[in-house]
Amino acid sequence: MDNNGNSPPSLWLQWKRLSLPSLFLLGVIYYEELFLKLYCFRSLTAEGAFFTFLFTLPAALLLGLLCGGVAPRRGRILLVLCTGLVSLWIGAQLVYYHLFKAFLTIFSLTKMAMVAQSFGEMAVGNVLASWFPILMMVIPTVLAWLFRNRLIPDGLDAGPGRRLRWAAMAAAVQLISMGLVLLCGGGVLSLRYIYYRTATPELEVQNFGVFTQTQLELSRVLFGIKPDSPDVSAEPEPDKAPPDLEPTLPPEDAPPPEGSVFRPEAVSGYHTLPIDFDTLIANEEDEGLKAAHQWFSQRRPTPENLWTGYFEGKNLIWIVAEGFSTLAMDPQRTPTLWKLSHQGFVFDNFYTPLWGVSTSDGEYVTTTGLIPKSGVWSYSLSSENYMPFALGNQFRKAGYSTFAFHDYLYNYYDRDKSHPNMGYDYYALGQGLELEEVWPPSDLEMMEKIVPMFIQEDKFMVYCLTVSGHLNYTRASNAMSARHWDQVAGLPYSEEVRCYLACQLELEYAIESLLDQLDEAGKLKDTVIVLSADHYPYGLTDEQYSELFGHTADPVFEIFQNTLILWSGDMEGASVQVDKYCSSLDVMPTLSNLFGLDYDSRLIIGSDILSGEEPLVIFANYSFINQDGCYNSILDQFIRWDGQEPDLAEVAQMVAEVQNRVAYSATILDTDYYRLVLERAGMIAGERN
Repeated sequence: MDNNGNSPPSLWLQWKRLSLPSLFLLGVIYYEELFLKLYCFRSLTAEGAFFTFLFTLPAALLLGLLCGGVAPRRGRILLVLCTGLVSLWIGAQLVYYHLFKAFLTIFSLTKMAMVAQSFGEMAVGNVLASWFPILMMVIPTVLAWLFRNRLIPDGLDAGPGRRLRWAAMAAAVQLISMGLVLLCGGGVLSLRYIYYRTATPELEVQNFGVFTQTQLELSRVLFGIKPDSPDVSAEPEPDKAPPDLEPTLPPEDAPPPEGSVFRPEAVSGYHTLPIDFDTLIANEEDEGLKAAHQWFSQRRPTPENLWTGYFEGKNLIWIVAEGFSTLAMDPQRTPTLWKLSHQGFVFDNFYTPLWGVSTSDGEYVTTTGLIPKSGVWSYSLSSENYMPFALGNQFRKAGYSTFAFHDYLYNYYDRDKSHPNMGYDYYALGQGLELEEVWPPSDLEMMEKIVPMFIQEDKFMVYCLTVSGHLNYTRASNAMSARHWDQVAGLPYSEEVRCYLACQLELEYAIESLLDQLDEAGKLKDTVIVLSADHYPYGLTDEQYSELFGHTADPVFEIFQNTLILWSGDMEGASVQVDKYCSSLDVMPTLSNLFGLDYDSRLIIGSDILSGEEPLVIFANYSFINQDGCYNSILDQFIRWDGQEPDLAEVAQMVAEVQNRVAYSATILDTDYYRLVLERAGMIAGERN
């Protein structure tokens, strides 16, 4: 009792000012986190639900303190504002993932003006199409407005002592949650591993939620990623061919026989440069760089093989095709693409994993043999680096005329900086290339205009990024789909799938035009054509893409299966069958080997497909495929091809190898590693390429 005979407020009433908004915000954030998981991933694990709740608690407590620790009128405004911002951020991630199959990063937000200028109308259309999840995100803000007076009542004051204790409680819950994650070290890719060691937004959101993923990304931006300690005990071993790969070597200056398979036997030496890693390690003071030197030094280099230099002296036209898929090809509708994909080198198990920045990262992986760094525009950042192994630089050094073309805005994703740095004279819309103003622009029109720009060169190397296959896949928003609609109108698919197939016909006609022009100029037999996708057509929903498969597609692996075209005009009617697992990460080193270029295979994360190097297909969420089986990081499960039980120690070692490749690929980007190493090896004088 006080002096007036009143009973003191209960403990609940003493804390009511802070607890009510905190509980409300806890419910809001947790509800929206769970909704996002179910909407984006179509699944929810018990671990994900539990740890998302734990990590939601500190955020809710702090936001509740912000709203309840001030005057009631101001607190009510803050409550509605905080609820709206939370819903906006989670809703934006939901829509962004639905559109790009990746989560919106903080770095991408800094470039949003460029994206909005180019694809603002498309984004608005997708937001309107995603009305249901948007509505689910709006409801909490409406509730916050309706119940703001009850959630922030008058007449109660939290007091400075309670506010301090509330903040301490939030910090304690955060530390406890992190401590519990530390204890979760079971499995091959444990929760502890995901939280403390990897940089995989998809796995972080699945297991810990959007708020925690944002926190971890901020931490990586500020402090970087610490890779696993390398295994420096491994020594390079001679390349060994699997016993079933024993074809006859193709005759000199003649195409290989029909149906032959590749020969990976070592011939003479390794694809290495004279880099003294021992001296680099001994003289390095930076511990991160010393670890990188150790890791690169212990990697087994790829040996030269009987395909080394097979295309030496030929021209090269290298195409990364927007949204291209094996399933877009048909012997009647796309006879040119069908022919090229079934002649030359035929890769039966080729994958195009999807990375965080879709097209730009797909380009980066294909053209550099490196894994993009999470949360940034890797290709853009590489424009300041020394890129000696880029094929533009390599071919230019060999006396070729080198060009890069893109039928979209010249400066989108900063390609006007990255592509010249890769060794190309670069042309795109707004920079030396003019096309009809439609969306998407025509690949055929581009090919008709650009081929005369290089066809008379003595030797040429051309890189080309197409755009006609870009989403959205509707007749109203895709001019190429509308242009070729009549050719697909009768197919037994949904309208979106037919629109996708229609816009891919523009690529067919572009390649047909390219071959005709090469043939007319007498350059076809001396030219190698390479084509692969930047990514699979994620503008289709999984259900729509499954229509083309004829069954429900596996979203972990099968959805990324694709085609790599590697064909030369003098290989007409012949094929070299390659059943090795491989991916877009391996294209650049494979071409470097075929054209007999000098490079150090230890410094490339991908590997020459035609060598005996053990296959490893890496996906953005740390899932992988190798010669023994496939690892699903979502389920933390390795399935062997032969059906036997996996050796978990071997699987764990391979997961660590994947993590190291991701981390040290980021080191190459962050530290301008090629310049650093080759300068110290005396191979360059510090000039910018």
